[in-house]
Amino acid sequence: MSDTVFNAAARSPLVRPNAEQWDITSKITGRTYRIYVAAPAGAEEQPPGGYPVIYLNDGDFDFHTAADALIMQGIGREIRPAYLVGIGYGKDWQTASRTRCADLLPTQPDAATLAGLEASPLTKGATYGEAEAFHQFLIKELRPLIAASYPVDHGEAVLWGHSFGGLFALHVLFNHPETYRTYLVNSPSINWSGGAILQDEAKLTAAMLQDQVAPRVLLTAGEYEERLAGHVKLHPGVTREQMQEMLTAFGMVTNVVALGERLKALEGPPGYEADAVIFGEETHLSVIPAAISRGLRFALPL
Repeated sequence: MSDTVFNAAARSPLVRPNAEQWDITSKITGRTYRIYVAAPAGAEEQPPGGYPVIYLNDGDFDFHTAADALIMQGIGREIRPAYLVGIGYGKDWQTASRTRCADLLPTQPDAATLAGLEASPLTKGATYGEAEAFHQFLIKELRPLIAASYPVDHGEAVLWGHSFGGLFALHVLFNHPETYRTYLVNSPSINWSGGAILQDEAKLTAAMLQDQVAPRVLLTAGEYEERLAGHVKLHPGVTREQMQEMLTAFGMVTNVVALGERLKALEGPPGYEADAVIFGEETHLSVIPAAISRGLRFALPL
C-alpha cells in the first residue's frame, strides 16, 4: 500500500502555459465574448513581420485541442509557429450553443429546420442570421486589439470554423475573401437554408478571375457524417434508419466533395490553392482533432 499522502487542500485550478483569456463586449453585436490566446511555444525567432495568427470559432470547445496540436506539430518541426485566438463565450455548453447560432449563421432557418432546432435544448430559443455582424466584430473590434497586443502578421491570418463555424468561414470566404490568407473549413453546414450559402460562391469566383484575391482553402469532413457509424449510440426513440435518412439529407460529404472539386477547378491568381479531405471513420464531432491537425499543416507550411 502506498504511503503517499494526497493533500486535497493543495489542489488548484489548471493553468495553461503560454496562454491567457479575457472578455470583450462588442458594440457591433452587443454580445460579450471570451477570447482565448495561446502564444507560440518554443519559437526560435520571431518573424520580421510577426507571427501568423489563427482565429478559431467555438473557442470554448476547440481552443485546447488546437493549442495542443500547434505545440506538438511545432516540436516535430512540421509547421511554423503561430498565435492562436479562440473566440467563445465563457458560458456553459447550452448557452454557448444557442449564442453561436446567431454569430455563425448568415441566414434564417427554414420552417422545418427551425422546428427541429426548437425541439433541442441546445438551440431552443436561439436567434439566427447575424454572421455578417459577427464578421464585422472580428475585423473592426477584435483584430485591432490583437494587433496592438501581440506580434502578429494579419497578412498571414487564418480562419478556422467547424459545422456552423464552417458555414461562417464560407460566408467570409465568398463575401470577404481578402480578410484571411487561409480558410480552414471543417464540416460546413452547406445545406443550411436550402444551401443558400452557395448563392454567394460566384462572388469569390468573380474576385479571383479579376486577380483581386488568392486565398488558400482547405475543406474537410468525416466519412461518418453521411454514413451512420456502427459504434454510435442513438437517442431514445430514434431508429438507425431515421438517422441515416437525416445524414443522407444533410449530405455533408457530398457537399464538401462537390464544393472542393469546384474550388480546385478554379484558375485563380498565383498563390491560390484549394483542397478537400474526407477523413475515414470519423463522425461530425470526432473529426475535429483530425481536421485541426491537417488544417495546421495546410495553413502553416515551413
